[in-house]
Amino acid sequence: MGNRLVTEVMDMAPATLTHREAWVLAVLAADAHDDTRTTQSSVEAPAILLRARVSRPQMYAVLKALIAKGVLKRAAAGQRNQAAAYTLLPLDAAPQPAPDRTAPAAPRRLASPPRPARKRTAPSPPADTGFDEFWAAYPRKVAKGTARGAWAKALKRGISAEHITAAATRAAAQWRAAHTELRFIPHPATWLNGERYDDEPEPTPAQNQPPLPGTARYTDPSEKGIF
Repeated sequence: MGNRLVTEVMDMAPATLTHREAWVLAVLAADAHDDTRTTQSSVEAPAILLRARVSRPQMYAVLKALIAKGVLKRAAAGQRNQAAAYTLLPLDAAPQPAPDRTAPAAPRRLASPPRPARKRTAPSPPADTGFDEFWAAYPRKVAKGTARGAWAKALKRGISAEHITAAATRAAAQWRAAHTELRFIPHPATWLNGERYDDEPEPTPAQNQPPLPGTARYTDPSEKGIF
């Protein structure tokens, strides 16, 4: 009896076999000789069919499946007064099931969204750009350092140096035409911080109106030769 073959079937039966096919193979292994691996009884014997729990037609269907799956071969055809014999093939040489290609693939890593490009801001002009031109145009020259700081703040607010200097030039002309005393002209820092460069131009007074007696007035540098 093939006790060693039964253990081999139990331990090494391919996963491709159904439960019935594995059971029938174990029954054949128990009937086979350990050395020849060939069955000794007829597969139609009542004892074999009882142990396998199959009918004759079912037995031949299972045998056909076992042969197709490479674990059994027909050693001798059935003849008159002689039963067919079957040989168990080594199970370690039996074909293994193909890998399941329906298994879900590993999740693909999504590409990171592109980072938005940083907007390049135009470099801000130096804090004192054009200040010298403004200082030359503005009539009251006091607290130059404070005026320079107010000038830088105006540029940071987006006001152009040309706009401020042009407004200061217009204001100086108006003060000169009105014979405005220097003490009534705002400090340059006050004028800048008050955003006076956006003031509407004032009406030009009469050109020949004389200044009040005993008052200092702003005059154009060309009138005295100095400022």
